[in-house]
Amino acid sequence: MLYRKDIVAWAVTGVFACCGFAAAQGTVSTQLQTPALSLEPQVVTAQDSGAPSTLLMLGLDKVGVAKPLQTYGINIYGWIEGGYDANLRNNAGSKQGFITRPVGYTQELGNHFALNQLALRIEKLVDPKKWDVGGLVEANFGTDTYATTPARDNKGGNTSGWEFQTPGDNPGEVPHFDFTQAYVDVNVPVGNGVKIRAGRMYTVTGYESFDPRGNPFYSHSYLYDNEPVENTGVLGFYQLNDQWSFAGGISRGINQNTEDDNGAIDGLGQVTYTLSKQWQFVANVEVGPQNSADNSHYDFIFNPIVVFQATDKLKFAAEGLYDYDGGFNGFPPVTHAYGDNYGIALYGQYALCQYATANLRAEWIHTYAGVPYPLDAAGIASSNAYEITAGFTIHPLPKDPIGKNLVIRPELRYDVSEDHDYATGANHAYKDMWSVGADVIFTF
Repeated sequence: MLYRKDIVAWAVTGVFACCGFAAAQGTVSTQLQTPALSLEPQVVTAQDSGAPSTLLMLGLDKVGVAKPLQTYGINIYGWIEGGYDANLRNNAGSKQGFITRPVGYTQELGNHFALNQLALRIEKLVDPKKWDVGGLVEANFGTDTYATTPARDNKGGNTSGWEFQTPGDNPGEVPHFDFTQAYVDVNVPVGNGVKIRAGRMYTVTGYESFDPRGNPFYSHSYLYDNEPVENTGVLGFYQLNDQWSFAGGISRGINQNTEDDNGAIDGLGQVTYTLSKQWQFVANVEVGPQNSADNSHYDFIFNPIVVFQATDKLKFAAEGLYDYDGGFNGFPPVTHAYGDNYGIALYGQYALCQYATANLRAEWIHTYAGVPYPLDAAGIASSNAYEITAGFTIHPLPKDPIGKNLVIRPELRYDVSEDHDYATGANHAYKDMWSVGADVIFTF
């Protein structure tokens, strides 16, 4: 049996064994059009020519399949992520008392190992200089896919349109299969190229992403858990110059798929301004009806992000979120006419050597309507919550052709809420919580 002290010892030993610490791939979300900064996440994408770049394509090359695929600019790759969370406030008597993440799908209903993601992508990038067609299909199996099909109708059924999720399953407990992305890209050779994307895709909103490879921590922020994960619709992307880029379009709504829980569409957009190699500013917006069987009340999300690359080794970022819900009806018996979530998350990371980067996140969020978990006796909540997370991104074998694809991320997290309990023991209710966790990611 694996005990908490063993997890902590393993994490600390792994850190100090490689001079302590790790060269990270960065914290900037994979959906942002970020400059080529030293700590930018190294997200694998399709190759137009040259030798196969991923382990899977190298394997296909051995049987003579890779080069025909590369002729058409097609790349196949994936990753596997698994991890363990331990709630140090684990003396509660109920199952929910063992919760190690207070909001959203990142909660774990028990101290156990989780297969978070096993992802496989088939991808073709488009050439911005000519008429071209590409796209991406991403199949994913794991506990994280609970977040990609969360919509429910009034009878408790799944309204995403793809029935891969079983209603009633606890988040973070049962792995499921889902096509987390499936879209077509068409490039129109106007100016620097206008890319039109249609289908199911990761949202443009947020500093952290569903793809774990570009995130600084195993656990997600409160802000991430209150932001969209995906959209299904049509988006346009345009890079005006080295400083300005734009994205915008329509979708069926937050985390909706081929079916929707109302009959309305929403609009979303992103403006990115790269002032220099040090400064980048991003503004994300999404607006439209999001509530079940309600096309009248609008939800508005504003999500500003600032990234500052202080030196080659030191990076800071700040993310804000304001989410106004004009007709919140998601947690009966809540009957009020509105709800607000707003907060800020601050990030810092320092690359200590080629093996590791040290990461820090501090965050505050004000929520209404039941976040953070649990609701009060009346079924509603208005609360301030705070968390601080420290950890490392470790590359134990950065120079090995295969081992360089391995990443280990141990972390220690502290959560505190002003108004609500994270765990209830035999004689006490606790408004704060320590947790320790680590995940392993291998890209292939």
